[in-house]
Amino acid sequence: MLISPLATSGDIIRAFGKEGYFWRTTQGDVAQVKVIVSILKEKGGEKIAVFAENTTYGNTFYDWTGFFATEYGLNISYIRQFEPGSITLSKDVADALKGNPDYIIAACGSSDASCIKNEVDHSKKPTKLFLTDSSATPNLISTLGAAAEGLEGTSPTVDPSSGFSIAYQGKFGHLPTDFAAPAYDAVLLASYTTARQDATIIESQADSIRHVVYGNGTPEGWDAQGSHEAIADIRRGGSPAISGASGPLDYDIEYGVDPLFTYYSHWVVEDGGFRTVSVIASAKSGTPIVKGESVARSRASENLMTIPKTGIVSYKPAANKTDFQAVILGPSRGWMNYRHQSDALAVYTLLRENGVPDNKIILMLYDDVPFTSENPIKGDIHNVLAGKNLRSGAGVDYSGEQVTPLTLKQVLLGNKTKTTPVVLESGNSTDVFVYIASHGEPGEIDFSTRHSTLSTSDFRDVTETMYREGRYRQIVFFVDTCFGESIGINATVPGLLYLTAAAKDEPSLGTTYDASIRQWLSDEFTESVLDTIQADPDITFRELYTAVYEKVIGSHARILNTENFGNIDIPVKEFLQP
Repeated sequence: MLISPLATSGDIIRAFGKEGYFWRTTQGDVAQVKVIVSILKEKGGEKIAVFAENTTYGNTFYDWTGFFATEYGLNISYIRQFEPGSITLSKDVADALKGNPDYIIAACGSSDASCIKNEVDHSKKPTKLFLTDSSATPNLISTLGAAAEGLEGTSPTVDPSSGFSIAYQGKFGHLPTDFAAPAYDAVLLASYTTARQDATIIESQADSIRHVVYGNGTPEGWDAQGSHEAIADIRRGGSPAISGASGPLDYDIEYGVDPLFTYYSHWVVEDGGFRTVSVIASAKSGTPIVKGESVARSRASENLMTIPKTGIVSYKPAANKTDFQAVILGPSRGWMNYRHQSDALAVYTLLRENGVPDNKIILMLYDDVPFTSENPIKGDIHNVLAGKNLRSGAGVDYSGEQVTPLTLKQVLLGNKTKTTPVVLESGNSTDVFVYIASHGEPGEIDFSTRHSTLSTSDFRDVTETMYREGRYRQIVFFVDTCFGESIGINATVPGLLYLTAAAKDEPSLGTTYDASIRQWLSDEFTESVLDTIQADPDITFRELYTAVYEKVIGSHARILNTENFGNIDIPVKEFLQP
């Protein structure tokens, strides 16, 4: 069992939640992201830029800032991940400043934070810099000197009402570091779990710590007397309501891992040192959390849903449906992109099980994951834990370097060439379905081949040409990429429906971690779509969007162009069949 006093990656709860063998005494950095965005909202910020180092630490800030910005009504003018010490960082900051953000959030070490600060000062623009705990070191101040004055940021800290800081200073003569209280609480949890193990003959460590953290008996404090009484009670088989030096040790009811409260110091550099302006509780920083659920499991607010009004149908197909064809795309390569190829194969399998013959599905898959040396199960790729091999029996039409944006365009437009012998052979009575799972940037879908992309303008041009040439009756896109809304946001052609994982300013997240192969098996959006359709075969597009919006963690699913599509109250299964 690992009990960490550190925030650690936001991915931890998604990977190891419910297992009972990983716990931490401070929330993941998702909570810090939420607090930062709430502070900037209160300070009147409207437009923000984001720089996050390309590390496990920086990933959380990159993944979640867009989500909370959307929740708080802020716009992201620029978002970028960079390698620590990147020689292009100054240029990237200069590019970000062209958008005139009110604030730049920098999740990085003090050296890179100093570089960003120097570039902002050099620009003479009023943009302000807001830093995370990773930058809050003496090196930041020594590097910048007087230029550091006025810098702001956040760091995890102790609950001011717990009395820990006062007791610590009384014993040691100085205030505790930010992580002293969470470290103390980690020892408490380990002690309480050991006491529970002493009290039971046969019980797993996971069950013992659950008994401890979800106790609702006599309240016990964190100090010597309180902890001794708690241990004695637990050894007698009791279940005291424990609390810690860092705050209430109340945990996510379903997933464990995270406490529901963490306290953050909002600091400012003043007179050559860090001064705490205020202490903020993560659970009180604006948007409410679901009772008993960690902020790392945050879902989109209902009032931000883009569902259209009932009964609006402005487009009616000119012909009755006589055919159905599909294009499924998983263009990402490499072991780390397992989930993109897995999701593409899962959607392919859904169509095949729904009666669609293989010759009606064009499968474009980079297709290296099943056979890479990193795969411990050669030839296998599965989408759920202990699931069947989805690669077996799948007919891949384009693979490897054949999977390019140009190939996709030729396929959709029906242009047969030597390099694209298999294309859509569709007409104005054909319903067309297109699924894409990949990485994305604002305005782009990434392809692994030669670092190429499909842009927003490419998407608009292709779909407008398809409509003009009568290449579909109705066409539906399911796009599972970061910033997915930004691709379809300008598509307005009749008969097109676009459902995507994330709003224009935010990434989307993976889900279902398979520890046996150390890989994410699927993406949150696609898993939710597939589970919802399989649970209710008669679900309509409107109902599917609503259900997926409510299920997806950390992003705002979007449905676009409904006003031009036609009837979104038809069953999805009816559309996805020949």
